[in-house]
Amino acid sequence: MYDPVKKQRDVLDNIKKTSPNVDVKWDEQTGSPLRVKGLLVRTEQRDPLNAAMEFLDANKELFLLDSMQKEMLLKRVDTDRVGNKHVRMQQVYNKLPVFGSEIIVHMDADSNIKGTTGRLTPKIDLPDKAKITAEKALKNVLKDDKENTKSNLHAEPSLMILSQFVKETHLVWHVTVNGVDKTLSGEDTPAKWEYFVDALDGKIVWKYNNEQTHTNTTGSGIGQYSGAVTINTVHDHGIANYQLEDQGLPSSARVVTHDANGGYPPAPVSEDSNNNWSATAQGPDIDCHLYTRMVFDYFFTVHGRDSYDDAGADMHIYANCGNNWNNASWNGSYVKIGNGDGIRYDPLCALDIIAHEWTHAVTEYTADLVYSGESGALNESMSDVFGSLIAGNWIFGEDAWLLASAPGSRNMEDPTNGGQYDPTDPIDSVIAGHQPDHMTDKYTGAQDYGGVHINSGIMNKAAYLIATGGTHRGIRVCEGLGNDVLGLLYYQALTTHLISSSDFSDMRDAVLDSLDDLYAVNPHYSRWRASIINAFAAVGIGTAVTCPVTCWIAPFICPPAPHILCPPSPYICPPSPHFECPPSPYICPPAPDIVCPPSPMVVCPPSPYIRCPPSPGLACLPGPDPLPPYNPEIRIRRPDISIRSDILDIVGIGPEIAILFKGKSILTLGDFLKATENTKMVSKLSEDLGISEARMQDWRKKALVMLGEIK
Repeated sequence: MYDPVKKQRDVLDNIKKTSPNVDVKWDEQTGSPLRVKGLLVRTEQRDPLNAAMEFLDANKELFLLDSMQKEMLLKRVDTDRVGNKHVRMQQVYNKLPVFGSEIIVHMDADSNIKGTTGRLTPKIDLPDKAKITAEKALKNVLKDDKENTKSNLHAEPSLMILSQFVKETHLVWHVTVNGVDKTLSGEDTPAKWEYFVDALDGKIVWKYNNEQTHTNTTGSGIGQYSGAVTINTVHDHGIANYQLEDQGLPSSARVVTHDANGGYPPAPVSEDSNNNWSATAQGPDIDCHLYTRMVFDYFFTVHGRDSYDDAGADMHIYANCGNNWNNASWNGSYVKIGNGDGIRYDPLCALDIIAHEWTHAVTEYTADLVYSGESGALNESMSDVFGSLIAGNWIFGEDAWLLASAPGSRNMEDPTNGGQYDPTDPIDSVIAGHQPDHMTDKYTGAQDYGGVHINSGIMNKAAYLIATGGTHRGIRVCEGLGNDVLGLLYYQALTTHLISSSDFSDMRDAVLDSLDDLYAVNPHYSRWRASIINAFAAVGIGTAVTCPVTCWIAPFICPPAPHILCPPSPYICPPSPHFECPPSPYICPPAPDIVCPPSPMVVCPPSPYIRCPPSPGLACLPGPDPLPPYNPEIRIRRPDISIRSDILDIVGIGPEIAILFKGKSILTLGDFLKATENTKMVSKLSEDLGISEARMQDWRKKALVMLGEIK
């Protein structure tokens, strides 16, 4: 513990005559007070600066300084809400500022001195003239970091004293340059570098990144629907508050959540004092923040899309919009989420609703479907479909929905909710949660922009049938393709086949064309194509077809194509239908694993051994598909992903590029991450393979997301 010298004790003894309980905290290194607390001086001086300077000058020996008038320079005077004044002063040495050495003198409303806080540097003994020029100092800075260039000079070099933050006091050139730094997760981030170059020998004494507006943090919160969750936030040093800004995305994009607080944009970013967002009023903000990040992750990981514009745009979302506003919207720049009226809707910050609105943004930057008539209803349906795929069920908006007339604001499995849609009263029907599910009930009026929210039910039903199969209006879908395949086909259609004026019939063609793009060599192709045709036919678009027959040679073995026709005997075993699949003859796979007759591989016993159903639309042997579904280059993240997984699992790396990597013995995600550990390695690999560094970095981020290294 620091022991004050005699002259300091003498000053304290004098102060104690006025303030017997004065408290002092000492700087153990310099011996100067860090904090003095007590009623130090009762003064009649009304000018706060003069009062502060008189106090400091009278007690300069306490601070181990020679002349406060020469060594202190006023920075500002702050007055708080109760009238206290706080005089902030900068220490100087021969008119040069002493970096980080300041003192604040605190006074009450009557200008009585009530304490000081700060760090000062006593006993400075240095030349005040530089031996190194400012230009030389700048050159030394640019040599230190090649990412910085002279064009990135943020401010002209200035001469000062550096004593805080370093062991010894230096005369330095302070140089500020813009550059780059690394985040805690190893990602590049903009930097404002503050360099301090010794003005006597040119050595870099110290540097730090002063890009300080926000610091990435992790907070906790309780969402309206998500419950207790962990969220990414930032700490704003300027206002000492935490804000709902997620800078942890694996791209340059950010999620920024604003609190409209019953109004509409513009509105400030949601703030909290302790990063524990548990107040009831903060629930919608938390859901908007968390669910927007989930939407980003879905499109990024499953489809390789970097934010809604595929260029890393920030995703701004406004919670608590309007007074009893039962709606949500995308306006071309940001998403607004209504707070609901408590009668039809609770706050509309549900996952599928938020995903719906962000899909409108994706649509705008891809097909840009005109928001009117069939193209507008298709626009709405696209948002419903991706909202449901991301949320994981076919009832839309059920978390926020309060009416008993329907299970949610839209039911994609049964848009009519058991036939409750009334074509003669379409507006009231859709308000109650009912929509048409067939073109015979299509709304053709002018309201609702030509029925964009009404007729979307027709497209929603088609999407549901494609994913799940089933029969509708007497038309059977051969087999459901599953949610994952539906998502890939719809994204392909949206981004590569639809145009702004596309209608429902165009959507049918776009999905079929997308199947050709992604699954042409898949053993399911023929049945999936028929399934898509029949799904659209079931809602009145196009004509249904007969489902292709799949004949099974044995459990799990099904021929991929009619390459080899087996002789009619002994496959057709009388009496029928023991082993006869209409329309006959049997189809055997070309591989030598299964030999066509007369091999005894397949024998028809006298009793029914393998029964073929009378319907030609079913396979001979029910059971799992003989081959796993084929995925195109766009891959879906699997829960079993690991560093040993093939690099093809990284979104966007196709077979051709994978061959290039594998030629370098980069076979797995782990190999790829090891080969791209730093910028030099990325540059070298980029040069060797002829692939841009940006793509390399993008794939690296995606691999880290898949492995859970980036949250």
